[in-house]
Amino acid sequence: MPYKVSWYIPNEVIYVQYSGTTSAEDLRNSLQEMIQYTESSPRHLVHTISDVGDVVTPTPMKEAVSIIREVGSHPRSGWAVSIREKSPLVKMGSAMGSSIFGLRFRAFDTLEQAMVHLKYFDERLSWHKDDAHKIES
Repeated sequence: MPYKVSWYIPNEVIYVQYSGTTSAEDLRNSLQEMIQYTESSPRHLVHTISDVGDVVTPTPMKEAVSIIREVGSHPRSGWAVSIREKSPLVKMGSAMGSSIFGLRFRAFDTLEQAMVHLKYFDERLSWHKDDAHKIES
């Protein structure tokens, strides 16, 4: 499976790991799964960390934008944070796309940088409950 969705912090932060070739259907399914996770949480904002460092072939940008528009986002979606993206062009496109859709988005090189960002913007996150062992390095 080219993606895996799980809780990094239960009901607070979703962790999505993408790998290999990510098809349009994979992207659509992962976004829908993230919405289901957010819907199941009682929290006012649910953040997402997307690890794209193991992606070999991403969904083409034009198609990805169309899918994001089609699926939409949950009203309680918090920060969407991407880590380990290698392509500056993809980082820039993601930032522009998130701006168009009115999403809170940032791209970082490491998980640690993403965590610092989330800690700054949401002091109530339960970091003592994180499930860091699920993350494959």
